[in-house]
Amino acid sequence: MLPALHQLQLGPPALATSGVLDNLLGKRDAPEVEEQEGEGEGEGEEEEELAPSIKLLILDFDLTMTVTIIERGKRPALRNVTSDKLNVFKGLTKQEHIKNFGGPERVQRMQELFQELIDNGTELRILSYGLKEAIVIALEAAGLADYFTEQDEPLGNLVYGTDVPPLNDPPADGEDPDKVVDKLGVVAGWLLELDLNGDEVLYLDDDVANIRTPVSLGSEDRGVAQVLYPGHARQHPYGFFEQSEPWIREMCGLEPRESA
Repeated sequence: MLPALHQLQLGPPALATSGVLDNLLGKRDAPEVEEQEGEGEGEGEEEEELAPSIKLLILDFDLTMTVTIIERGKRPALRNVTSDKLNVFKGLTKQEHIKNFGGPERVQRMQELFQELIDNGTELRILSYGLKEAIVIALEAAGLADYFTEQDEPLGNLVYGTDVPPLNDPPADGEDPDKVVDKLGVVAGWLLELDLNGDEVLYLDDDVANIRTPVSLGSEDRGVAQVLYPGHARQHPYGFFEQSEPWIREMCGLEPRESA
């Protein structure tokens, strides 16, 4: 079960450069001071200029990785092909799943990007309000499932939907019985579980409601941006996944596609 959000002592960032998670979890400050005291001035300045490595990239699925429209030649196109429709996903052919990702060339681009990220030490996870079972079916058909699978683990063990924990976790004892775990709660829990700071995680989603930062904790806004470093949660524009690839490459320190 994820920790209750009130235990995280969230607070709106005072400055865009303040490091939300450093304030949130009280990490880094003391160790960094001790390390810098023993360093020369040049070494300290050099470390400050280095961008933090991205250790986790969290992707939404429907309308972020997929287009949800499948063209079928002379027959009417399939529309609203989303991962909450398990029977639909089970009935699609391999070619239709690939079309939902944007076609063979775009699937190949994903494969190349995901392999570069993994080689660079970035773990990939999918966090969706769809069903994990449906998403894994689609990923396997397109040859993408291995990028979301840890070694010696079941296929797609890094895919999280509403049919598996933590999104389907029941409320803890004493919590509101109608409370549901949302994406903010999941990401906040992963930061604690994996001992990550908000500048080591990227989040990509097509729905701005899952991203935006509330003015105050009393807001109904449940955006993931409030537990990540400024600029590390981004809205994917309507279209193909490759439109967000330049941002991912830049934030993760990869070469642009043209020169990669």
